[in-house]
Amino acid sequence: MSSEAFAPASSISTKVSISLTELFEAQNSNISRRNVLRNLSLASCVPFGALISSKVEPANASGGATAGGVYLLSAKQRYNERVKAGVRGFGELESSIDSGNLDAAKEFFMTDSVGGWKDASAAGYLLANAFRRSSTTPPDSLPTVKKWKAFAAELELMQKALKKKDGKGVKASYEKALNLVDTYLESVELPSVLDMK
Repeated sequence: MSSEAFAPASSISTKVSISLTELFEAQNSNISRRNVLRNLSLASCVPFGALISSKVEPANASGGATAGGVYLLSAKQRYNERVKAGVRGFGELESSIDSGNLDAAKEFFMTDSVGGWKDASAAGYLLANAFRRSSTTPPDSLPTVKKWKAFAAELELMQKALKKKDGKGVKASYEKALNLVDTYLESVELPSVLDMK
């Protein structure tokens, strides 16, 4: 890095004015804004030249769950499929849990991909949060979020029973969670677990 980068602003502006003067003299008959700016960006005045030649990227930001309107509609569309995939994965556990095989349930909770609990838990909460009527309403007071949290709490109990290898506890939590997830699905305008199978 050159020492010019640390020069005070007054010396930079002097250098700019000298460079502009030199540019005008060099192009005395062919002066245009395009030529001046192109030559200026190539000049030794790095701060000004870098500013002119830098590419401006558009900002990519989300309005968040409180943005309302179009955002909420797109959030519902974006999370619907992920929630459906997770609920289908959850619904498919019934036969293996009934037979006492807990491997499928362990896999459901461990996987990060769509259709597993880790993805469905994030998408389910975000979908529930998208069903708001006011940006001032805190998420935890939304009926849809309350229903999601009740379902998620029962799945936490199911996970604890899985760690203990308690087949009866897993089955009991699964049956309670089936009722809770159907209540949640109805509140977010999705079909029941049975309809998704």
